[in-house]
Amino acid sequence: MRTIKGLMLTALVLVTALACNKTPEFIELESGLKYRKLSEGSDKRAGEGDIMNVVMTHTLGDSVLYDSGNDPGYFLDPATSLPPNLSEVFQLCGPGDSVQIEMAFTEYAGLTGYPVMPEDSTKVIVWNIKVNDVGTEAAFIEKFQAKQRETDRGIIEDYLVNNNLEATTTDEGIAVVTLEAGNGEFPQKGDKVKVDYSVRLLDGTLIDTSDEELAKANDLYYEQREYAPYEFTLGNREVIEGWDLGIPKVDKGGKAKLLIPSQYAYGARNDGGPIPPNSVLVFDIEVVDF
Repeated sequence: MRTIKGLMLTALVLVTALACNKTPEFIELESGLKYRKLSEGSDKRAGEGDIMNVVMTHTLGDSVLYDSGNDPGYFLDPATSLPPNLSEVFQLCGPGDSVQIEMAFTEYAGLTGYPVMPEDSTKVIVWNIKVNDVGTEAAFIEKFQAKQRETDRGIIEDYLVNNNLEATTTDEGIAVVTLEAGNGEFPQKGDKVKVDYSVRLLDGTLIDTSDEELAKANDLYYEQREYAPYEFTLGNREVIEGWDLGIPKVDKGGKAKLLIPSQYAYGARNDGGPIPPNSVLVFDIEVVDF
């Protein structure tokens, strides 16, 4: 039989555990905005000029009005890009913190332009926020570029293996597959280069070409366009950086396949065009003249 002392000790442990797991109460600011920290992470806080990367949802009951997504999340300057009451809360947070904010629906609608029906005027919006990191814009850019470079490197390696291709790789990660050797003369920075090309996604989808017959065969032909070798000054930033870096590896009259990482093609750009963000591109190149 358990003793009275043992039962009291068990009860004390249970009470302590429940107290430790209790959800924090909301703290109300002078503005009326309420917030609470659900978990604490790093002591690091945003300094002058720093930005935050957060994952965030805005909910009204069971309805999600906004979802930032997990990767890359949402970027903001906690000091300048928010109203003062929200800025105050965000500047109290650091990496690893999880925070909830309660905001009157009418205030939320004023910030976002969300329509308010009469029956919604007393409702409350809950912001659910997880702070991923804090730092300078330059540091975030380098971090995400490094991650994307590693991803692209793996994609290119898989493509070469799956297609039984041998390549030389530049320091930037551009894979050069020689298809046909030229005369041994290689273009240099400042040369006027003429190039025939086609560019595809990794799945083989043709995006663009200087070859008229290839364009017609793939429903990409435009009557107003001149189909001829593309001429540009090498190294003068007149083309994507991947060309400036990769084409010097192809000699006059030579043909090659260039697998260009997204950073040296069109990056994370998302303009609704045929090239998705962060796409590795496959160029078939012939250096016609320079």
